[in-house]
Amino acid sequence: MASILPHPAIHALSCRCRSAPPPSASAGPSTNTVARAPLPCAASRRFESSQEDQDEWRQRRSSRGSGASTKGARRRERADATEGADAEDGGGGGRGARGRRPGPSTPAALDVDDRKAASNGRGRRDEDEEEEDAAVADVLGEAAVDEEAEEEEGSCGEGEEEDVEEEGEALGPRSAEDGFFDGKSYRLVPTESGENTILINGVKMHISMSKRPSQDAEDKCRLIKVRKGSTVLDICCGLGYSASAAARLGARRVVTLELDANVLEVARQNPASAALFDPEGPIQIVMGPAQESIKAFEDESFSGVMHDPPRFSFAGELYSQAFYNEVFRVLKCGGRFFHYTGNPGGRSSIPNGVKRRMMAAGFVNVKWVDTCQGMLGIKP
Repeated sequence: MASILPHPAIHALSCRCRSAPPPSASAGPSTNTVARAPLPCAASRRFESSQEDQDEWRQRRSSRGSGASTKGARRRERADATEGADAEDGGGGGRGARGRRPGPSTPAALDVDDRKAASNGRGRRDEDEEEEDAAVADVLGEAAVDEEAEEEEGSCGEGEEEDVEEEGEALGPRSAEDGFFDGKSYRLVPTESGENTILINGVKMHISMSKRPSQDAEDKCRLIKVRKGSTVLDICCGLGYSASAAARLGARRVVTLELDANVLEVARQNPASAALFDPEGPIQIVMGPAQESIKAFEDESFSGVMHDPPRFSFAGELYSQAFYNEVFRVLKCGGRFFHYTGNPGGRSSIPNGVKRRMMAAGFVNVKWVDTCQGMLGIKP
């Protein structure tokens, strides 16, 4: 152990005290002699106490850094014990519990006590390097297994692949009630009223708590004054409740726009959406992005427009000023436009933004309709 030098003040005091002559018996009592006598002893005791404290600190530090007292060493001990049990069962020639192969740094012949002794004095850096080597060995072993599996799969003939394809074709259409995934998750679920709604990525597409989806669709149609002979544009078809309601109220022509073919696949499995696919009915489905499909219609083509887009974060282009301008163009004078926004919360600016852009496009009397949770405007 390296020598420890005392503090310079203590060292000088000790030297000065040792070099002082002993008190003479003939001399009278000296104040200086009486005051100096206990100093060497006190200084020495402080120095010895400091040295003992430092020795004790070094011993604790050395015991803390030993491999036997670390978590990594205890894990290795448990793994070694498991390897020993596997060896007794006849599996000693394979990998251990942690998948570590015997190597020169961890001989398989060493028992648990020998491993403990070998691990003493190792620092955390050695333990990390050892665990990293074991992880690399595991990866190399798994890679070899994967290569063997790929070779076995490669040995399959073309006939087997054709059988797999034929089985896939025999599965039939996807079930909307069970749900399916195609870029997004789609599912047809019943509401409290018994009618179905569609969930897209877990988001419900219809009002279902206070009233039936079909009743909500009829309320929207009445807001835009759908009657016999009306021409209606339904933006974002969904399950077709709004388009079907317009047809029931006597609309002569109903054009509904839809982007997602998977939504229509779900609608085909919904009994309440049957009118949407009636070849004799007034409903026409147009596939494609609504912001592009609307440009194909002539000016003042519709007496009423219903707009039920996804959330703003999913389809911001359907909330843009350019889109409202197109809606204003295709709507007849005196026609009504209803924009469903839902109730995003008191702090949301979406309804106010919709109202501002509708007014900028030229709509008048723009107001919030709480029963249908959206904005209603009229083209003058």
